[in-house]
Amino acid sequence: MRQRSLQVATGTMLALACVASRGAMAAGPFPARAERLLSPGRSAASEDSGEALVLNPANLGNLSAPELRWTGVRCPDTAHVACGHSLDLSTPLLFGLGTGLRADLVMAPDGAKGAPYPFNGGRFAWLTWGLGFKVSSRLSVGASVQWSYSSDYATDSLVGVSVGTSYRPNPYLAFSLALHDFNRGSSPSTLGASILDNSYLAAVAFRPMGTRAFEVGAEVRYFDGTDSTRPRGTLAFDIPGVGRARGDIEVDRLDKLSQTSVIGTAGLELALGGVTAGGGALFGNGLGGDNVGEYLTASLSSARTPGLPNRTHAVWMRIEKTPGARSHVHLLKRLWDLAERSDIAAVTLAVRAEPAGSYAHAEELADAIRVLRARGKKVVCSFEDAGPKALYACASADRIVVNPAGGLRYAGMKATYLYIASLLEKIGIKAEFVRIGAHKSAPEMFTNERGSDVAREDQRDLLRQNEAVFVRNLATYRHLSEEHVRAVTLKGPFTAPEARAFHLVDSFAFDDELEKVTREVVGARVPYVRYEDERKVPNRFGVQGKVGLLYVDGDIVDGRSQTIPLLGTRLVGSYTIGDAIERFKKDSSVKAVVLRIESPGGSSMASDVMWRELKKLGEKKPLIVSMGSVAASGGYYIAAPARTIYALPLTVTGSIGIFYGKADTSELLRRIGVNVEVQKTTPNADLDSMFRGFTDDERNELQRKIGQFYDVFLSRVAEGRHMSKADVDAVGQGRVWAGQQAVTRGLVDKMGGIREALEAARAAGGLPADAPVQEAPLEEKSLFERMLQFAGVPSLMSIDGLPVTVRDAARAVAPLAVMKAETPMARMEWVPFEPGATDDDIDEE
Repeated sequence: MRQRSLQVATGTMLALACVASRGAMAAGPFPARAERLLSPGRSAASEDSGEALVLNPANLGNLSAPELRWTGVRCPDTAHVACGHSLDLSTPLLFGLGTGLRADLVMAPDGAKGAPYPFNGGRFAWLTWGLGFKVSSRLSVGASVQWSYSSDYATDSLVGVSVGTSYRPNPYLAFSLALHDFNRGSSPSTLGASILDNSYLAAVAFRPMGTRAFEVGAEVRYFDGTDSTRPRGTLAFDIPGVGRARGDIEVDRLDKLSQTSVIGTAGLELALGGVTAGGGALFGNGLGGDNVGEYLTASLSSARTPGLPNRTHAVWMRIEKTPGARSHVHLLKRLWDLAERSDIAAVTLAVRAEPAGSYAHAEELADAIRVLRARGKKVVCSFEDAGPKALYACASADRIVVNPAGGLRYAGMKATYLYIASLLEKIGIKAEFVRIGAHKSAPEMFTNERGSDVAREDQRDLLRQNEAVFVRNLATYRHLSEEHVRAVTLKGPFTAPEARAFHLVDSFAFDDELEKVTREVVGARVPYVRYEDERKVPNRFGVQGKVGLLYVDGDIVDGRSQTIPLLGTRLVGSYTIGDAIERFKKDSSVKAVVLRIESPGGSSMASDVMWRELKKLGEKKPLIVSMGSVAASGGYYIAAPARTIYALPLTVTGSIGIFYGKADTSELLRRIGVNVEVQKTTPNADLDSMFRGFTDDERNELQRKIGQFYDVFLSRVAEGRHMSKADVDAVGQGRVWAGQQAVTRGLVDKMGGIREALEAARAAGGLPADAPVQEAPLEEKSLFERMLQFAGVPSLMSIDGLPVTVRDAARAVAPLAVMKAETPMARMEWVPFEPGATDDDIDEE
């Protein structure tokens, strides 16, 4: 027979169980049934472990991690049959599915007296398999089937089928309904009760604080064969630094006090990481004999359970490739999580590639290092042959060490701009563009042999901004003067001894010496282990308030997002972003949205489509913008509707302007002997044709139309930034600004990165500091792409092995090549970013 239990480590619950036991001492035991082992102190409404197999299979859909659990229950000198051992293995699957397999060995003690046939001294086993499906964050459904094995005909070859559902409308409440053994797996016995009786279960769990810290539950189970009802109450609460206390009390035949049977349990489980172990006592007249029993339980899971503190230790991780826009955020989140863990003494970063694709990303990484230090963690950076972004980020660490044979590839700041007009001329192609403002220099890559005077001055100003921030950061956190930093920069790049002599690094260390270095910095002999993502047992159930994180990371194009093969160039489609915005609008659990922009712009039309969708989103929910490496032109356009815009000091932003153009291939075709004839009804019918250039009249008319597009751009920004169009135009005209300049010109509200933006979004949405983040749109790869990646083919087909100039030129031209010829462009000039940046997870091996 299955008895439910309540585990509590408090005198109140123990006293309650004892009183109940004494008050019903004369009553008989629970009716004998061939049930599986009890689940001490666990609620059918909230239990999301393998115990759901016998409580409510729907909750298998809520499994958070694989788990192996054993429970042993001893019921001395009793007719109670739901005692023995159980072993279950459960795991989440894909697509919201979870499954589990459980074996129960149920027995009565040898020599038990009073146990009715067929249970006197017998034993039998159950094998149970279940499957749950999480339909949504609120609803889950599931089913299980069980088979019995016994040497006694009455308890052999029984088959029971159960179904259940669980509904969790919010973090405070959970409801469950289950129908157990509804197929009536056996016939009524001579005892007047069904050996495998079908039963109906209704359960509710209440968490008054919205977390697992404290939970009370109530259940009622009706047995059809005996027309009896069993109410049950549960209680569970976490004991900080220890584990979880549990208890329950269950009553049978409450309507007939003379026959009432009561069983209660109280116990405690200790937890250390993913291991739990504990036990408790059983009380009540349903046990027979001295009315006291015991149980023990232990589990092993890949998810950490709150309990005993882990031993203080240091962790290390390797960064072997430059993170892309999304993997950069994932790296930051890992470091933020480490900062909040009390068991972390130090973090060592083995930097084997540039750890950031831009100085803006390097600033966010430096901020994460400072957060670690502010929480009392030591941070060590290890270099081999490091670049300037590694130096920028790690300047905030406690110690920087370098391989004695390595060095620093830093000798000042640079920016590279490509001009391919001569190349195009040589092959017979002429770029035709019209633009607004002398500062809108993007088309010059295709029309000029070199940058215009205005473009050069803009580029130099942006470079000066980069240098000023870099020098100030390095001087501040390396405790040097800015004069010293500028002076030694003239002597770069640096060998390892030179870098140490100029105080750019602290000391030398090989890889095998990093453990020793870390312990020296900590000042204690702490364990030194590789970093692994820590999965935690969910602290809340039901629909939780979330922050939506919407990525616009790449050139903006009309239609759907795509990635250009071989180049790895990401194109962000207006339809894809629109769909993601719509999902955020409809999802009531998303209380605020952070728009993370990593885009130089692109199609003016696509930018306006995104702007409109974001404006409607901002009218319904708080919208916060976080500008990453670049949020310029169309990338700035879509930021305009936000409540607050955050940018980093060296974020590239602004570039408010429009241009339009095409490639005239008529000379190329003439050279290779191709003649093109076009029949048309009006002179401008083939205006966007690549087979001819613009006429003077067409160029003048296009200039007028571009002016109209520019006026719309100014209006969008003026509305969102609460500025006049004239004021926007004064900082527009295609001018690119560094983030710190944009703040003083009203284009940005605050200095800060993704961390500050998420904090602001949580505050605006009324969310707790640990509210989860839901990212969109999801990165999608075709089955073919995944197969190639698994086989390592992408690396063979990549253009990264080509000369830098050729590679960067190909990546610059590619977005234009996939856009429609008639597309007005809102894009900043092409600037190559860190080569090799990828959104695959960072290498930590």
